[in-house]
Amino acid sequence: MRIAVKTGGLLGRYLPEGSAKNSAELEVAEGASVGDVIAQLAMPPEGGYLVIHNGAAVPKAARAACPLSAGDELAIMPPLKGG
Repeated sequence: MRIAVKTGGLLGRYLPEGSAKNSAELEVAEGASVGDVIAQLAMPPEGGYLVIHNGAAVPKAARAACPLSAGDELAIMPPLKGG
């Protein structure tokens, strides 16, 4: 199934080659979870990402159990830093 993935900042380097403007259409397995997509993209699992699935934040503890459906939108943003 296909989903839309958007990333922020330098996380765009984890998207497939040829992706434009930090966004891509990604083919994932039926029954894949948010956590599966992070692993498929080879993003470091310890990253403190802000993850948004169809407009709702997904806490780190819930990512493995958050199922995806065809046409879903997933945004993965780097952790905020500031001072």
